[in-house]
Amino acid sequence: MRRIVMATTSSSKDCIQACAECAATCLECLVEMLNKDSNNDCPKCCLECAAICRLCADAMAMNGKYSQQICRLCAEVCNWCAEQCEVHDHDHCKKCAESCRRCAKACQSVAA
Repeated sequence: MRRIVMATTSSSKDCIQACAECAATCLECLVEMLNKDSNNDCPKCCLECAAICRLCADAMAMNGKYSQQICRLCAEVCNWCAEQCEVHDHDHCKKCAESCRRCAKACQSVAA
């Protein structure tokens, strides 16, 4: 059995936490948007964003070889999702956009 080594830097831990929170918030937004009309990529972006955030958190937790690249991609997807969700007036969309912006910022600091 392989042992997974947790990331030790504070920016890595912040990124893992931000990704986990963003994934959960995106899924909440996705569920809330299921029966609502959308004129943009929300809720599709929420599904994609939750998936990349989970992947990013996992990559960071195991100090994965490509974690910086995954963080860059995660930041890009989070920014896209925030742009889509912040257009809507729903509280869950506003909350999702804020969480995506925090996650993008955390991922960008790790990827730099």
